[in-house]
Amino acid sequence: MQRPNPANFSDFSHLYQALGCNTGNLLFTNAVWRQVGGQKTRLNFVFDAEKANEEYDAIIIPAANWINANVDFGHVAEPLEKLKIPVVIIGLGAQNEGYDTAIPLKDGTKRFLRAVFDRATSVSVRGEFTQNVLHRLGYRDTRVTGCPSLYCDFRQFQSPRLETFDLSRCLLHPTRYSASHAPYAREASPNRDIFRFAYSHRLDLLFQSELEELALLLGFENEPEMHNERTLMLINEIYKSSNWQELSEYLRQKGKTFLDVDAWADAMPAYQFVYGTRLHGTIMALNSGTPGMLLYHDSRTREMAEFAGIPHIDANKADISKRGIRKAYEKLNLSKYYQKRAKNIDSYISFLKENNVETPLSE
Repeated sequence: MQRPNPANFSDFSHLYQALGCNTGNLLFTNAVWRQVGGQKTRLNFVFDAEKANEEYDAIIIPAANWINANVDFGHVAEPLEKLKIPVVIIGLGAQNEGYDTAIPLKDGTKRFLRAVFDRATSVSVRGEFTQNVLHRLGYRDTRVTGCPSLYCDFRQFQSPRLETFDLSRCLLHPTRYSASHAPYAREASPNRDIFRFAYSHRLDLLFQSELEELALLLGFENEPEMHNERTLMLINEIYKSSNWQELSEYLRQKGKTFLDVDAWADAMPAYQFVYGTRLHGTIMALNSGTPGMLLYHDSRTREMAEFAGIPHIDANKADISKRGIRKAYEKLNLSKYYQKRAKNIDSYISFLKENNVETPLSE
């Protein structure tokens, strides 16, 4: 995924879709682009399979949490089924609320998996949970490598040292999509607690998929669907604000979003601690030399945290208060992440070599 330019989009919905509804996608797609050597061409999910067979040696797919009950990858399966060249899929993940490996998949996603495994030497998966899900489906040629973003340094860094805790230098990152889903505003959750805590203490917030905040920060705040009375009521409720004007001013001043991974990395040293439920927000911090803590909230985030040694706690057990965040910071063990990263990259490089993929990464 290349860096999208908001000026090239007539409305926010098209830009949002181009981002895959999450700027975190920029990390793993750009990571794979940098980690694959040789001559490369970017393709969309829907492409001319006959042309690909004639012109390319392989199709390489940076993947996300596509093994879940809510998506149908039939549109991706269709061109893959016509390929005669190898398919290399990197970072495929399963997603479920718990750790149950029996995930009911849609027919299109089953077709997609068959098309991939029929054309792959092996498949890179995010962790043992995904591997077990695929084993249950009858697929054995898997390699646990984590997410490719784990192995991409978007800036040079030194391993961070912990300092005296300063709440004002924390960057928080909750998870949400549109504010129009009323239960999100009205039911207690760790993510809602983070929105409210950040707003009450005027802390910086990182936005990756929050539709209304992204529209505001990227210059699309005047689109009618962003400013209907119901949505404004709900977004105020999420932050526990009584005044949209005041809340929108806070978001403009303290909201952070990035469409360029290098700029994202360059912004991280300004923070002492990055804390929240965003997997890629945490990985970007750690790979940029900034201490980070992930609050895992589903199988996807838990799997990656355990595999990679990312500092983590269960979001439902997190104390989202000044005292709780300070204690999380003071108990950080960062060495485990960097040690695991140095070891896991060897497995990742071995996977690339096994699939005949040139790479500038060194073991």
